[in-house]
Amino acid sequence: MAAIKSDKNPLLLFSISLAVRLLIFFVFYNHVTIYPDSSGYLDLAGRLINFDLSGYEGFRSPGYPLLLALASNNTFIIVLIQFLLGSISSVFWYLSLKNFNFPKRLSFLIAMCTALLLNVIFFETAVLVEGLTLFWMAILVYILSRGYFKKSNIKTEIILSVLLGVLVLIKPFYAFLPFLIYGIYLLKNWKFKTLFSKKLIIFICPLIAYFGWSYVNKINTGHFVSTTYFGLNTAQNVVRFAEKTPEKYNWISEPYVHYREKAKRKNSNIAMSIWAAYNAGAFSEKDLDFPDLSAEMGKFARAAIKENPSDYLNQVIFYSFVNFWKPTIMWNYNSFDIEKSNKAFVLIWRIQFYLLFAVRLLFLIVTPFIIFKAIKKHRISILFTLATIIWTTSILQAVVTYGSNARFSFPFEFMMIFVVAFYMFEFYERQIKPKLTRQNT
Repeated sequence: MAAIKSDKNPLLLFSISLAVRLLIFFVFYNHVTIYPDSSGYLDLAGRLINFDLSGYEGFRSPGYPLLLALASNNTFIIVLIQFLLGSISSVFWYLSLKNFNFPKRLSFLIAMCTALLLNVIFFETAVLVEGLTLFWMAILVYILSRGYFKKSNIKTEIILSVLLGVLVLIKPFYAFLPFLIYGIYLLKNWKFKTLFSKKLIIFICPLIAYFGWSYVNKINTGHFVSTTYFGLNTAQNVVRFAEKTPEKYNWISEPYVHYREKAKRKNSNIAMSIWAAYNAGAFSEKDLDFPDLSAEMGKFARAAIKENPSDYLNQVIFYSFVNFWKPTIMWNYNSFDIEKSNKAFVLIWRIQFYLLFAVRLLFLIVTPFIIFKAIKKHRISILFTLATIIWTTSILQAVVTYGSNARFSFPFEFMMIFVVAFYMFEFYERQIKPKLTRQNT
């Protein structure tokens, strides 16, 4: 704490990050962006405010709606809270970079540039889960950067367990994180006794969060799932071969294919075809409520995948996985207050987009070297840890769903920036700097 108090950069970083956010929001944008996903969060928040989950159809997990509930479901307040959390995230990024042994000035510049990315700021102006997820991911990386795998104490394990539990409540998809972190710990510190170390504590809160909320959904819907969207989301991944299914699922595949072909004719995103069919009432003849319908769609998807493994693999690799690596932004282009300011912001975003795309490309290039070095030297570094988290996420999200895959990568974007920056900094220190020193002597 003393080191933090003597360093003025965290306060400066927080102040600039918050000031830029407030300036953009109140002067240029002045608009809380509501998306189709937002209604589900707002609805559950309303139920939480009234302490009434009876009959809830299980659309969302309660992590983000709890924050909305604390803000009394006031979207203006939630944006201000997200601005605060986003500005605090920048401080954790700075502290993490210092833990990576980056110089103070370079740590400040990287954290500042990351905090002022337009996609980071505009996600915070929307009623979407990504801004909150990014905040908790920033704390996660900070904990890992403090030598988490080298030491173990109950306090840290409890804190990390709670953090991972919150992430699972925000997005059940993140239930894999404690398993991955524990696996990396075993890889780094392999001894038989490490199987039963204090680090098993990190599983407690995530498992309680996942199975506890699934049980709530079981009571309300009859389905033990973390979210009743799961079956429909799985069905999105069979969009390109939806017709190749057993005849008993024709009532799903035929309208699904119809709306897929309709989307193709309109040059629209076919990933949303199942949603288009559902919203048009194409499955209403079965008279199923949403949880039951989604469960049937899950069965349909599993049957399609089982009978068409090569088509599924093609979908996962060349569409779901590829889309993960594309930078994304969520904003309402026509809602800027000052005329033509949206064009200026588009120009800024275009520059940032290509820079982020370059970072992601560099990440893909340097990852094999990071893995090779870790294997060769039997040393699991923080660089290897972050790369493993990102790669595992990219693979698992591709396996699970197709549609908004770029949004899956957003909370991990700063990790990609850190990995690339750290790799380049390390390369400079070990390869280029010694040569320059020799030339100047």
